[in-house]
Amino acid sequence: MSLRVKDTLRQAANVVFALTQIFTGYFLTALGVGTSVGAGSAAARTPVTPAAYAFSIWGLIFLFCLLYAGYQAAPSRRDDPLLRRVGWFTAGTFFLNTVWILIAELMTIDWPTAVVITAILACSLGALFRLAGNDRRLTRKEQWLVRTPISLMAGWLSAAVFVNFAAVVRLHDPGYFGLPETFFSVMMIVLASAFALFVLIKAKGDALYGLAVVWALAAIIAANTLQITNIAVAATAGVMIAAVAAALVAVRIEN
Repeated sequence: MSLRVKDTLRQAANVVFALTQIFTGYFLTALGVGTSVGAGSAAARTPVTPAAYAFSIWGLIFLFCLLYAGYQAAPSRRDDPLLRRVGWFTAGTFFLNTVWILIAELMTIDWPTAVVITAILACSLGALFRLAGNDRRLTRKEQWLVRTPISLMAGWLSAAVFVNFAAVVRLHDPGYFGLPETFFSVMMIVLASAFALFVLIKAKGDALYGLAVVWALAAIIAANTLQITNIAVAATAGVMIAAVAAALVAVRIEN
């Protein structure tokens, strides 16, 4: 297969799957099939589940995914080196996100969704790290239309993977492996934040990635103060916000 054909397929895959990840859920809901992702998430709520408003970030992510898909699809950008670096990773992210939505709505949140969301995170991080390793400085247009969707997606998913895992554990073992619910929840928040700190360093202090993680942690505080009362979980999320913010500043200064 020629490089030109591969580039065309990459562009088409990004457009198609950027659309399917947005409209699959709406299509199933319109048909009355399965359970909406929102309802499934609410049914699987744990102390590490962010407050419902936090999921509105998907509207912003999807918007920028569409803008990115249109930007990279231009014939003049078929052989763009930056888009070649990240394009298959973004297409994989959009495709797997579509698969996750299908599984979550048709089968509810369980081990299959945990596996798929981990794969989505891996693809989004592949794109993020390739952006960080790019030799030249991104243009303003590339910052907005390429980096923004990748960074926001990777940041939110870095938290969502642990939220999904906690929900699955609760579903199959309400005793959380014999651990107190609060202790298990605190452990999940610390692990998610430690992972985010690692990514921040590898991604050279990507600000939007850090902000997406902070958004998720702040919504965990809201959930554990306004919806339920779990001061230990809320306090841990607050400490982790400070840690992520400090790391973000430190890494950006160093780089």
